[in-house]
Amino acid sequence: MNNESIVNNPNPTGRKVGMWHSIAFGVTDLMGGGYGALIGAYLMFFFTTFCNLNPLEAGTIIGLAKIVDSITAIIMGKLSDAFWKTKLGRKYGRRHFFLLIGSPIVLIVFSLLWIPGIGFWYYLGIYCLVEVAVTMVMIPYETLPSEMTTDYKERSKMSTTRMFFSGSITSIVTLVGGIVISIMGDKNAYAYTVIGITFAIIFAIAILITYKFTWERPVSEIQALQSKVQEGESAPSRNAFVMFWVAMKDYFSTLKVKAFRQHMYIYLLGVTAQDLFSGAFIYFIVFGYNLSTSTASWLLSLGIIGLPLTPVNYWLFTRLGARRCYIFYFTLVILCLGGYYWMYLLKMSEGMLIIMLAILSTIYLFFKGGAYSIPWNVFPFIPDVDEIMTSQRREGEFAAMMNFIRKVTSGIASVVLGWILAENGFKTGATTQSPQAINAIVLTLVFGTGILTLIALLFAITFKLDVKTHKVLIGEINRLKAGGKKADVTPEAKKVAEELTGVDYSKLWPAAK
Repeated sequence: MNNESIVNNPNPTGRKVGMWHSIAFGVTDLMGGGYGALIGAYLMFFFTTFCNLNPLEAGTIIGLAKIVDSITAIIMGKLSDAFWKTKLGRKYGRRHFFLLIGSPIVLIVFSLLWIPGIGFWYYLGIYCLVEVAVTMVMIPYETLPSEMTTDYKERSKMSTTRMFFSGSITSIVTLVGGIVISIMGDKNAYAYTVIGITFAIIFAIAILITYKFTWERPVSEIQALQSKVQEGESAPSRNAFVMFWVAMKDYFSTLKVKAFRQHMYIYLLGVTAQDLFSGAFIYFIVFGYNLSTSTASWLLSLGIIGLPLTPVNYWLFTRLGARRCYIFYFTLVILCLGGYYWMYLLKMSEGMLIIMLAILSTIYLFFKGGAYSIPWNVFPFIPDVDEIMTSQRREGEFAAMMNFIRKVTSGIASVVLGWILAENGFKTGATTQSPQAINAIVLTLVFGTGILTLIALLFAITFKLDVKTHKVLIGEINRLKAGGKKADVTPEAKKVAEELTGVDYSKLWPAAK
């Protein structure tokens, strides 16, 4: 390939990412979004209502599983990045191999999670397996936009399509959940079993579609971008302890990238806020407003009304950039939380309350979904910032680091929620709760979620990565790949590179002088 083609070709494979490819990629986030919706909306409630677990035990199961899985995330990213060195990796793809084997594993373990009344250790073990299986799929999956193209608009299209599926399944999960619970009864534990198995099947099929209709970066390009390693060395052949230690050092080196640090602050604060909201919402509706579980599910499903407006999120992201979108969405999320609290204080009649909750929940869920979609629109561009620092492609390591810290914070949020409920006298399996317990639920949902979102908004104000700066960055990387000298850098490219990396330009692109 000549120098001109290196600079101008955004797709190393020579394949254009069409809408069908974007759909085939995005469909696996039916699991990414649906799994989170099921766990967030139903699991703790299922544990404390039908499995004889108190809130602290339920929160501990979720928290410990997330912590255990964070270790899997650390190993998985490194393993996926290096898996091209193995026969299986070269045959099926370093990312696609894990999609292929992950599909049946997800189907089995996720179905087993929703069997009621067994015991603490069973649920802890099964939920750990569920988390590991999901991570085994999602970390390789999240690298695919960076693998398939370097074009900003194509990646944004893929991420937007992914968020469409994620947003739709989040609403569909609670819509279907509300229907099943209404038919089988609020007190029927096996309603949750039916819900769990149904979506386990959907997730498994979605993963296979992504496996079949997406592709990866050529092995020849991976080899060219790798740093020097000893002949025959292969990360998959190391023992788990050595792999974990090496991976930890490499993963924490990703935090040297300024844009990634900022991205993680915003992402973790925003999604941890939503962990609190999702975990507390059914309790909030059932005990704070004295409404039914099926009503809570219907309210959560109302976000589906915003799906036709999903292209608006893409349009805003590509034109306004991440920073302005973050500010807009986070501000509206905070205002909606204030609305929930205002309605709680007013003590409306049930009919009026349901109408007002339906309107507010629709608005909240749409803007919450928009805020959550931005980090995944941004993520495929982070490895490009790293590439100008290291001359390497480390998509898997960034995905693993993002998942590792996310798992830790999600686990902590679950334990904290369980602890808050237990400390404030929440009674397992009871149809009514004390005023103290109800007050704790309300304050956690409104002020816990609101404060974390506000802090995320403050960090978002300083975020610089957008369509304009990314285009300048990619142009500079391609110029250097084509043999350009660092001394010939333009002032604009130098400024952008330094703003995004947080490193002096003279120390960037170690492969060139």
